[in-house]
Amino acid sequence: MRSRWRKLAVVAVLGAAGGGINAWLCLARIPVPVHDDPDFNWLVVPGGAVHGAIMAIVPLTAALTLSGWRVGYQVLVAPVVGWIAGYVSWILLHHWVFDKGWSASLVWPLQIDGWLGVAWAPFPYFGAVSAIAYVSLTAGGLGRSRARTAALMTFAGVLGSFWWWLEFGPWYFAVIHGTIWGVLVGWGISGMNLMRQGNVAR
Repeated sequence: MRSRWRKLAVVAVLGAAGGGINAWLCLARIPVPVHDDPDFNWLVVPGGAVHGAIMAIVPLTAALTLSGWRVGYQVLVAPVVGWIAGYVSWILLHHWVFDKGWSASLVWPLQIDGWLGVAWAPFPYFGAVSAIAYVSLTAGGLGRSRARTAALMTFAGVLGSFWWWLEFGPWYFAVIHGTIWGVLVGWGISGMNLMRQGNVAR
């Protein structure tokens, strides 16, 4: 059990590294500034690190916890996984990047009008990354090769962040940032060796 928690911690650290690197790239305006060139506070980097860690560990923990379920039932949980990951991972960035108070940041989805808005809010804020990552893991991403797992997590990182970067620009940041996060997280997950053949319901 301790070994499993250590391995989960490694994935969280790699997710944090991906999120922190991506935040630093925005802060340093590499390769180009985010559109409108916002004046990012340095706290965006630790905020991005926490963000990246949560986006990695929530779908992985959910996939491992529900691994005994049939895949069809597991996939039905994807919206819940994406909502939780998107909501929790954005709290610090909402506070530090958008300079909102803690009370507003802790309940930021509730600031969207209507219950449909609240239900949808975390997904464009990278919750879609975790939802897609979770589906990828439940559909065969656990216990696979490093190349395949890294490719699946990169796919989640790119596709899940595409709406955000299409909106805020430049759009190709989805490819750059999604690949950095996805390769690191995928590498960590594939090295866990937590799942044995036949343990996952197919």
